[in-house]
Amino acid sequence: MQKIERKLENINFSNRTGIRNKDSILLNGSSMVNFSSNDYLGLSKNKKLISSSLKWTKLYGTSFSSSRLVSGNFDKINYLEDSISKNVNCEKTLILGSGFLLNSTLIPALTDNNVGQRNEILIFSDRYNHSSINFGSFLTRQKIIRYKHLDLNHLEFLLKKSNNKIPKIIITETLFSMDGDIVDIEGVRFLAKKFNSFLYIDEAHSMGVLGKNGFGIASNLYNENEVIIGTFGKSFGSYGGFVSSSKKIYDKIISTCSGLIYSSALPPGNYAAISEAIKIIPTLKRSRKKLLENSRFLIKELNKININTGSSNSQIIPIILGDETKCFELQSFLRKNGFFVKVIRSPTVPKGSERIRISLTATMSKKIINNFLNLIKKFQEI
Repeated sequence: MQKIERKLENINFSNRTGIRNKDSILLNGSSMVNFSSNDYLGLSKNKKLISSSLKWTKLYGTSFSSSRLVSGNFDKINYLEDSISKNVNCEKTLILGSGFLLNSTLIPALTDNNVGQRNEILIFSDRYNHSSINFGSFLTRQKIIRYKHLDLNHLEFLLKKSNNKIPKIIITETLFSMDGDIVDIEGVRFLAKKFNSFLYIDEAHSMGVLGKNGFGIASNLYNENEVIIGTFGKSFGSYGGFVSSSKKIYDKIISTCSGLIYSSALPPGNYAAISEAIKIIPTLKRSRKKLLENSRFLIKELNKININTGSSNSQIIPIILGDETKCFELQSFLRKNGFFVKVIRSPTVPKGSERIRISLTATMSKKIINNFLNLIKKFQEI
């Protein structure tokens, strides 16, 4: 088995809110444009979020120092959750510590397979689902059936041949984090209903960018037989995760989800930033439009010069080189010329699809994107 070695790189984020270019970072003393951020709307540097976060910190301190089921809950959190529920068109919402914590503990809870439990269920999971989803599915100790990426015909085939007496759950992202492609939400909902399956929808990367008022593509319809997962560490410019569902499922999560029961509540400052983001995101239609237009432009121009961007049609754009050495050469070249990018390799992506994963933000100008394109062209000539 191949040994994977990873390392941490120190990034200097000083003066992030004061500099003209909101996407600049410092690495080893060199200023670079960050093409690896998930801060899609630039809200992590928003003055209203910062001011509100400071205010709540001064009022309530740096931590609630308890889980929400002990003494870490209060009415302002409930108000935030109600606001999210309205925006994603669900009955109830719960905020948890992080997206990874949420997926890895919620899936066992929803399938009645926490520690000490063993209840048969079939888990149908998109092959490219996030590691946190795979981790949560593994913890259930139940059969995991991974269908071909975004292939609903394959999913239907697998559902048809499965035992119809065993409960089923279908798990998918809406906007996939490494490929930037988007699920057919109506198609997967149709199959879930047809085969009486519970549907688990992870909107981590689409939340803030896609759907009505930027609250995800699954928010167009309420269905009591599904949950919607979101995160605050990307477009919301803060930290944490949430799950929205029916009241019945909400009650079950409170009683059984270990990530909620045994984890401290988020710090007050985080909740404050989330509160402001919920108010601001619906007003950012122009930012979303600009982000998606620039993304389509970059994909089109990269394809013109024979760069493989997979099936991306979003702000997440993979430059798939399929060769680890070449990926690191491109990473080095781009960094030397002022663009911070990261190589993504196996096992995060399938072997043979090694890539540079870039992600655009609404605060990037067309000039920056054109400069990036010109560098890619120069690299091809080397």
